Amino acid sequence: MSLSAQTQMLQELASTTDLTTLSDIATLYQSLVDTLTEHNHLYYVQNSPIISDTQYDELFDFLLRIEAEFPHLISNNSPTQSLVGQIAEGFSKADHKVPLLSLENSYNPADLANFDERIKKLLAKQEIVEYQYTIEPKYDGISVELIYQEGEFVQAITRGDGYTGEDITTNVKTIKNLPKKLYDVPALLSIRGEIMMSKSVWKSLNLQREQQGKELFANTRNATAGSIKLLDSGEVAKRNLFCFVYDVLYAENAEGESVGYDIGSSALPMMSFPASLTQGYTIEEICLNPAIKAFLDSQDFDFDGLVIKVADTGYRQLLGSTMHHPRWGIAYKFPAEQMSTQILSVDFQVGRSGIITPVANLRPVKVSGVEISRASLHNFDFIRHKDIRQLDVVWIQRSGEVIPHIMGVIKERRTGEEQLIQAPLFCPSCNDPVINSGMHYYCTNPNCPAQVKEKILHFVSKNAMNIQGIGEGVVDVLVDKGIMHNVADMYKLEDAALRIMLRKFPGFGDRKIYEITKQVKASKKQPLWRIINALGIPHVGEKTSQDICKLLAKEQADSLDKMQAILTDSEKVIMLPWIGEKTVFTLQNFFSASHTLELLRQLERVGIRFSAVREVKEKKEKRATFAITGTFPFSRDKIKELMVQQGYGFHGKPTERTDFLLVGEKAGAKKLQQAEGLTMYEGRETLLREFPFLKSLEVNAPKVVASVRNVQERLF
Repeated sequence: MSLSAQTQMLQELASTTDLTTLSDIATLYQSLVDTLTEHNHLYYVQNSPIISDTQYDELFDFLLRIEAEFPHLISNNSPTQSLVGQIAEGFSKADHKVPLLSLENSYNPADLANFDERIKKLLAKQEIVEYQYTIEPKYDGISVELIYQEGEFVQAITRGDGYTGEDITTNVKTIKNLPKKLYDVPALLSIRGEIMMSKSVWKSLNLQREQQGKELFANTRNATAGSIKLLDSGEVAKRNLFCFVYDVLYAENAEGESVGYDIGSSALPMMSFPASLTQGYTIEEICLNPAIKAFLDSQDFDFDGLVIKVADTGYRQLLGSTMHHPRWGIAYKFPAEQMSTQILSVDFQVGRSGIITPVANLRPVKVSGVEISRASLHNFDFIRHKDIRQLDVVWIQRSGEVIPHIMGVIKERRTGEEQLIQAPLFCPSCNDPVINSGMHYYCTNPNCPAQVKEKILHFVSKNAMNIQGIGEGVVDVLVDKGIMHNVADMYKLEDAALRIMLRKFPGFGDRKIYEITKQVKASKKQPLWRIINALGIPHVGEKTSQDICKLLAKEQADSLDKMQAILTDSEKVIMLPWIGEKTVFTLQNFFSASHTLELLRQLERVGIRFSAVREVKEKKEKRATFAITGTFPFSRDKIKELMVQQGYGFHGKPTERTDFLLVGEKAGAKKLQQAEGLTMYEGRETLLREFPFLKSLEVNAPKVVASVRNVQERLF
């Protein structure tokens, strides 16, 4: 499924008020995590987002809702747990000493009131009852860390993933309004700012590009991102970029001690509101005051909202941060742009769980320079509630190319030719009868091609069986040609006769068939938690699958029958951490269903082992700790996983307690510097004995500089 289609499906489900009505929530959750990660990549690296900020935030809020109701699903890779903005190539990497976190977003006064209530409760625990907020413009540009040493500007780092960014110092030095020398400042000063392009410069640049036949920049942010990352700093200088600053990340004196610093007392470029627009008003009144937005719209820079922060920096430290955002601040986003268009017809799409979703085909309309032609109608309750009909003219919310949200019907424009939208009687994919349950209509045929395809794609996905080379196109062929009817049929690909037959289909060359077959065969050795996760059990994600495996190992489950007996025993399963009655009930139903057991028997017959005993490892005594930096021709997560299994502790960044550092190509300079001077690992011989691949490595201070070849030979 393409990113657009996947996003569309998730947008359709995001309006669901009762998450318990969603089947296969674990698979839905992982799809949501993967989709948001892909959108981060498009936004931060390629500078070509296909959805608006509003749409992204809606999906992000959907993710938060799922994690709040099903906390056992929470993955370390979730955008709510860490910033997942990707890092582009072409610039050297640099670590942030203080994480550059994003802000929690709000679109209505109720969110602001909830934010204030949380602040009040958190500070009350510290016996603080009086506090104030500051309010600032929300810049629509590129976030950057600016570092000054002894008053001299020395480094600029993009936000990246919040922990590591790109060193763009040379390009930032071309920004004329940014002081290259500050006076009366701490010995080390790190400031957060925003690089922007003015609207007038953007229009002039686009006019020039149009005359040259080049693609136009959609907005000032895209133009800024495309400019600041040019490899020719001379060209960057011609773009006349601007920089605003708004926060001190850290300040230290000559002895390396933290000190306070008032950014407002410096010569750094800042922006504030006229006092007449803010003084004497509440935060909610300011955010809803049209004069505030009119003031920002009158400026030569783009702003997409307001930022509200707890004023006292000491209180901010008390409030702290989550992995994703600080608790002491929130961004209020201005209402998204809306346009009107007509619903020409309605299609019905079948999701992985069998839910049939109505989708409107729209008369194409451009919103913010992007043409919109389809929009989700979510479900039939949504259609009835908004009284949406075919041929209606509707308001649609600002979006990218992905389907936007229909806000409402412009009933004044009805002509009498509009038609009611009726639910289908038969599945548009398999033509089986459709049933109604609550707000949704379902295809209940477990062999429905649309559902089978989605289940297979989950089965082969990275966090499940990790069978690479099998994407949407391959699955379409395998299912449409009748080769695969369920996930167990994946292992038919080991049959030589079938491999010969596949050569007849477009895209199936000998090399591709060989690689897929190798991946399929290797997947039989995957650990049991991956197998369980691959089954797509509702309410069971990666973390819960791992917890289930721990229970099975404790119970010495070495067969499918024993596993089934344990997972249908509610008294045993309910003892697992983060497991609720809903998940217990789901496991009982799943492992009691005859079609599930038949599927598991099929998997067993092709060589999948449902044994947790083979994965039981004696608890290792505490060993050395390590960190990793640089790139390898294989996953750093794999190195981490294998070494942690052997009892070694992993540190995301080197500290005084880190014993050695594995260094690959393009290693981060800051991590290397952090490793220098750390205490030498006294158990070096033990380390080398248990990990022979380290013997040929140069061990220096505790730093281990790993050659790519030797690491690969040892681990793979």
